[in-house]
Amino acid sequence: MKTNIFVQKTSNLFVENRILKFIIVALTLAVIFNSFMVYRAVKYQRVVLIPPTMTGTVEFIQGRPTDGYTKDLSRRIVNLAATYSPPTARIQFEELLSYYAPESYPEASKAWYSLASRVEESQVSSVFYLQTIKLGDDDIEMFGNLKQFAGDTLLENSSKTYLIKYRLQDGRFYIVSFKEKFAQRQEEERG
Repeated sequence: MKTNIFVQKTSNLFVENRILKFIIVALTLAVIFNSFMVYRAVKYQRVVLIPPTMTGTVEFIQGRPTDGYTKDLSRRIVNLAATYSPPTARIQFEELLSYYAPESYPEASKAWYSLASRVEESQVSSVFYLQTIKLGDDDIEMFGNLKQFAGDTLLENSSKTYLIKYRLQDGRFYIVSFKEKFAQRQEEERG
């Protein structure tokens, strides 16, 4: 038996094992480094959107939108809810309902469709002139002047404050509730 060939083969196997161990360690370090860099990139990522109905760019930084995006959405929502005429009320309220959170949708749909029926029956038009918007962590307060007409007759001309409770889930804006601030205070006093 030739021992030289056996010794060379075993030493080659040991060298080969060391090289494979080195490669495995190097790949493991590369995967760890890559994972760290991906985590860092995701943490500091920015998503810039330009929706067709918004007036400017929209930025989400670490999952929170900029104030400009929230204000644009507030304007859109209050216009859908408080500026309507008999032919447009039902369409606008349907679009408004698309912003509602799933758990708030059933109650909101009853309220908005009921209002749409009353608007169509009584031929009432409404215009809300927004003046100020105050943003909170999970609510938006909008103050302005509301005018309601039946035909050419002015029914109401008063200042109103609307309060939107909202939440952001996976970058999507959900309305939890939309109420007049005075009406909300009355509900809180009752409850």
